[in-house]
Amino acid sequence: MKIMEKSMSDVNSNDIIDNIRNVDKNGTLLDVLLEFEKVLDEVGMYAYKNWSKGEIAMGPKLSRYWLHVKVMYQYDDMPDPRAGLRLTKLGCEVKYEQAVLKTPITPKSPEDLDGNGKPKLKSDTVWLIDILMPRKFVDEFTDEEMAVGDIKVDTEALGNAEVQGLDDATNQQQDI
Repeated sequence: MKIMEKSMSDVNSNDIIDNIRNVDKNGTLLDVLLEFEKVLDEVGMYAYKNWSKGEIAMGPKLSRYWLHVKVMYQYDDMPDPRAGLRLTKLGCEVKYEQAVLKTPITPKSPEDLDGNGKPKLKSDTVWLIDILMPRKFVDEFTDEEMAVGDIKVDTEALGNAEVQGLDDATNQQQDI
């Protein structure tokens, strides 16, 4: 777990909105985010101060073995860093960074517009929590076959057999 306070990167609110739209368009990314949230919940992150106040700023970005998500918090709502230790015990990388969130103000007069006629930007200091999680924690089991020893079992056929009652005691004797 690293706390980096020196580098102040800029975060544009429009980039966050675009990220949310991309997640909304892609059901798979939404499922991955739900699984990510489930892992945070199961590890007990929300028991720590302010962890429930985070907003997704970037991601999820998937690579072969990793899931990368940045969660944003208002500066006064910095989440308890001790919670990050729970994730590092799972093999996650957790980094804390201060950043500047730039959001357009609502123009009420011509002075609220810049030289191009766009609303001026308001700057607020925020915390970005950069989480790199092993993908194995968020990948759902989707195999149609699973191996039991040297035997491959068709999980769909297994489920159908259970529905038909082929797994109860009376039907098991018929195979002998």
